[in-house]
Amino acid sequence: MNKIIRVYVFSIIIMLFAQSANSGGWEASTADTSFLYNQGNYAEIGSAQITYDITANIQGQTDQKKMAKNQTRTAIAAKFQYGGFDFGIASYMSGAIQLDGQAAHATGCPGTPANCSAVPSADVTLNSLALLSRYKFNNSISLIGGINRYAIAGTGTVTSLRGHYEVTGDQIVPIVGLAYEMRDIAMRVELVIEPNTNISNFTAKTSANSSTTTAAVAGESMKIPQTTALNFQSGVASNTLIYGTIRQGSWTDAQISIPAGNSAEAITSAFSNKTSYSVGVAQKFSEQFSTTFSYKTEAGSGSTSTDFFTLSDGSQTYSVGARYALGNMMLSAGYSYTVLGDVTVSAGGASATYANNTISAFGAKVGITF
Repeated sequence: MNKIIRVYVFSIIIMLFAQSANSGGWEASTADTSFLYNQGNYAEIGSAQITYDITANIQGQTDQKKMAKNQTRTAIAAKFQYGGFDFGIASYMSGAIQLDGQAAHATGCPGTPANCSAVPSADVTLNSLALLSRYKFNNSISLIGGINRYAIAGTGTVTSLRGHYEVTGDQIVPIVGLAYEMRDIAMRVELVIEPNTNISNFTAKTSANSSTTTAAVAGESMKIPQTTALNFQSGVASNTLIYGTIRQGSWTDAQISIPAGNSAEAITSAFSNKTSYSVGVAQKFSEQFSTTFSYKTEAGSGSTSTDFFTLSDGSQTYSVGARYALGNMMLSAGYSYTVLGDVTVSAGGASATYANNTISAFGAKVGITF
């Protein structure tokens, strides 16, 4: 296997910038450490357009209403090598609640409650800035450590039949990891953990509706879940690499809670723990050109729910990608297609039924070694 790849850290072309569904809650993209393993100094920028073909019918009506907003995600990362250390910085969208449920009211709402959508509208985005380091004890074992700052972009808003809510906040979370490598067969096993952390400066303001001035409430809370990711890759034949990830998010202990006040009712999330599994294969066809294919699955919490932030019962994602090396530059592109499980959400006489929904994402990335 001595000719296995110089696609050593090629493992997942679209790992960071073309994910469309992740392990529960508000998670959008994850802290990707793979850029730390490039030789020398390295920088990359990637962007993806994600299209949410997620519709539902309200109270059993025949018309389908679009419930989720499309997104554009951009990620930037760079690393620098100094002796036995690699130092890196990464900026990416780590969380998003982008819904358009209040635009799904049928004619006659609010006079006719049966024509009203209980699905909220939301524009909440969390951005992350991660500072990472990797220390190589030897050619096989390395330790990863750093911090990740989560910050709600501007003021996030949520509007429902129960009130209007504005949220802000940020928090720094530690990252720790350990990796084992066998370079002659391009093998790497990596464990990365971020602990559960309360957003200590999370604030919320509420009002009866979006046209009414908001005022502060007391007792609000938001937590970042503990996440554990086991990443692996290994050469299995000349120029062929397999890779995968097992990722667990402890969302049960990371709810969002805003108490009642200012004519708005209390809201509390009902996130459940989620584990996702992905596996893929990368094939190098020449010194310049490589391709990859992967499959990812995540179980849902059941075909029924009482939480109107729920849009699906699990997911299955199929992804393809390609990379072309041009001197010290690497050009990558990828496409992913996610099939969502059907779910019916109902509470208080209101319902939303989701069926046959999908998400598609196309992304591109440029990486440069210098």
